[in-house]
Formats: sequence, structure tokens, C-alpha cells
Amino acid sequence: MVLRWIPLLIGIPLIGLSTYLQGSWTDRWSDRGDQRMEQTTSRYTDIPLTIGKNWVGEDTPYSKKELEAAGAHAHLSRVYRHRETGERVSVFMICGYARDVAVHTPDFCYVGAGFEVESRPETFVVEPIADEQEALTFWTSTFLKERPAGTIHQRILWGWTSGEPWNAPDYPRWKYPGNSPLNKVYLIHDIQPGIERKADTLSQEHPLAAFGKEFLPIVRETLYPPPVGATESPPRGKANTNGR
Repeated sequence: MVLRWIPLLIGIPLIGLSTYLQGSWTDRWSDRGDQRMEQTTSRYTDIPLTIGKNWVGEDTPYSKKELEAAGAHAHLSRVYRHRETGERVSVFMICGYARDVAVHTPDFCYVGAGFEVESRPETFVVEPIADEQEALTFWTSTFLKERPAGTIHQRILWGWTSGEPWNAPDYPRWKYPGNSPLNKVYLIHDIQPGIERKADTLSQEHPLAAFGKEFLPIVRETLYPPPVGATESPPRGKANTNGR
């Protein structure tokens, strides 16, 4: 008779343990995720329109339906233009729960919108411009869409942060708890007509890297400011916010 109860005696603790671990991973047992979400999303309006001396931004509209599908609780849709070179970098960034934001990467959602992925996504490191900053890792690929009105040809960098330096994990759904707030960013650069496919080589001088070196640390410092009383300097570029 005792043997009949052994599977039950083993199974119940295992079920309880897995339930506890899953609940802890998703913050099911507390409202900390909701509190952190409110704190982070409220700071999206503080991301500067002017970055450094030369990058000037302009907000652009984005589909409300697509934002809802992406699970966005806050978003940034903006084009930054370099005053001197005229280079343009589009920024699309959202904050939402990790269960939504960790998915829907360009190599899947762009294909659903009719784009061709020109090469397998690979990682690229944006090197810091200051000694105290850390290198940032992103996924990148080029995307192409032929249309009667003209070809859309773009290079995209994408990555995530929940407060740590921007990064590109292999499995973001495993790295970030499902109910924790997570930010995802796309940095997008239009490849000029005449450049052959896969010929848009990334380097630290590429417009995406040059812009990212200045923009990404400011965004992180804006969304995750140091605790009150800390001695860190204010985010670089905050003086040039055009009143924002």
C-alpha cells in the first residue's frame, strides 16, 4: 500500500516547487512589476529631443493598433537628423512586460510586413565613447522591400534593457521574467539607393553606431536614474531637451 503513495508524495512537492518558481519568475506574488512599469514608462517623455551637439529629433506617428499588438505601455517613435552630415536615424522603442517585449523581433515581424531579411542576424558591439561606459551589444541585419513606389532598404540594430547595459541575448524570453518591465529599441538607417545588397558594412563610424554611442547611454540614464543621494553626474545631453 505504501508504494502506491510514493508517486503522489514525490509529485506534490515538485508541483508546488515549480508553481512557486514560475510565480516568482513572473512576479505573480507581488505588484513590484506594476510599480516598476509605472516608474519606467513615466520617464519616456523625458528622453531628449536633442542628443549631444548635432542630433536633433522629431517625433513621428505610429499605429496605435501595432503598439497594442506589441504590448507597449509606453513608446518612442522619432527620427534624429545630424545637423552637419544630414544623416538620419529612426528610433522605435517600447516598454512593456517582458512576456510581450522579448518577442516580435525584426527578423520575424518585418518578414510578416513583406520585407526580405538579407542576411542572418548577427551581433554587433557599439563601443563606448567614455571610459566609464560599457560596450553595448545588439542584433543587426539588413531588410529589403520592393514596392512600385520605390525600394525600402534598411539596416536595423535591436536590443533590450531592463536597467542593465543594452544587450542582445540569444533567448530574451528566458533572460527576462515574464511580468518584469522591459525596453526594446530599434535603431533604423535607410541604405542609400545604389548600394548593393549586404554591402552596408557596420563599423564604429556607421551612422547607427555613431548615433547609438551618444543616444543609448542617455536613454538608460533617463529611464533608470541613480538613486537619490548618488554622486553620479546627470545624463549627458539633458541640457539640450528643447523644454522636454
